[in-house]
Amino acid sequence: MSTEKQTVRDIMIPLSAFPCLKESDTVEEAIRQLRSFCPVGGTEPCGYSELLVVDDRGGLVGRVTQQGILKVLFSSLLEPMDIKAFEGRTFEYSDLSTLLNGVLIREGINHLNASVAGVIEKGIRTLPVNADLIRAMAVMVIGRETVLPVELNGKLVGVVKLSEVFGAIGDKLISLNTK
Repeated sequence: MSTEKQTVRDIMIPLSAFPCLKESDTVEEAIRQLRSFCPVGGTEPCGYSELLVVDDRGGLVGRVTQQGILKVLFSSLLEPMDIKAFEGRTFEYSDLSTLLNGVLIREGINHLNASVAGVIEKGIRTLPVNADLIRAMAVMVIGRETVLPVELNGKLVGVVKLSEVFGAIGDKLISLNTK
């Protein structure tokens, strides 16, 4: 099959094989999904860095990333402010492990029951299931995306990962070069 005719449908991950949450789910549930989700038949966690948020009809609401979750858990540390570089032990940071094991961990625990609604990235790009791989690659590289939802007739059906697009295009280029 030539790359020009190969589409996102050929390499996408079906929605059932990608972690999803509802808008009302908690940060704790998001962490559990990202740490343990693997499609049926898998025995090890698959290590996803983001998950999709869907409504009751399976429609796309947005996505939640590891960065978004960490911003909720450690909001006081990660608020935009002038953070100076860590320069080793100083009076201000005499024992960094005490800081991390104490105040920050307690703050994170206090935010586990927060809703993911506050960190959902909405209005994210989607790709149609029939998008060719060169188009998918362009959208993902220009938009600095590593995962994009895939839709068929406005309905969410899966996701495509940049690594899969890269692999399919790379394989085709190499095979054409050896002919």
